[in-house]
Amino acid sequence: MSQELKELLRSVLQEELKPVHDRLERLEGAVGHIRQDVSQLQQDVSQLQKEVTQLQEGQRTLETTVSQIQKDVAQLQEGQNALQRDVAQLQEGQRTLETTVSQIQKDIIQLQEGQQIVEHEMAGMKQMQERILEELRISKHNQALILNDVTNIRKSVDVTVSHLQRRPDVMFDKLIDHEKEILNLKSKMPN
Repeated sequence: MSQELKELLRSVLQEELKPVHDRLERLEGAVGHIRQDVSQLQQDVSQLQKEVTQLQEGQRTLETTVSQIQKDVAQLQEGQNALQRDVAQLQEGQRTLETTVSQIQKDIIQLQEGQQIVEHEMAGMKQMQERILEELRISKHNQALILNDVTNIRKSVDVTVSHLQRRPDVMFDKLIDHEKEILNLKSKMPN
């Protein structure tokens, strides 16, 4: 084969292969871009995986936090229930205290009324005591008078007896008179 033919063949082949070369260059360029895109995608996927890992860690942290919050809420509810029970007990204690105070106030009023009654009765007893003392003074004075009267009656009886010993019928009448006087004096004496 001659050189010309070779050149011609080469030239024809080059012409024929030129679109293939162009395509290959374009494909190589596209493959280069694809490789860059794949590399970028790999970096993006790696970044996404890191972010997913961080999100998963964040989710676990959030779940732990939510669990802790739920426990705290349960404890707060228990505390609130205990507080409500304490408040109910305090209210019951307050009602009991108010009832006790009310009863004490009633007792104080009754004691004051009782004290007034006692003071009134003591004043009455004091007046009665003064009357009794006065009656005792009067009675003592009357006893002296009665004793004097009895003494006089006795003397009179003695005189009458001695006189009546002389006269039995007069003596009986006089004795009746004296008995009447004695009964009259006895009725005047305090018991």
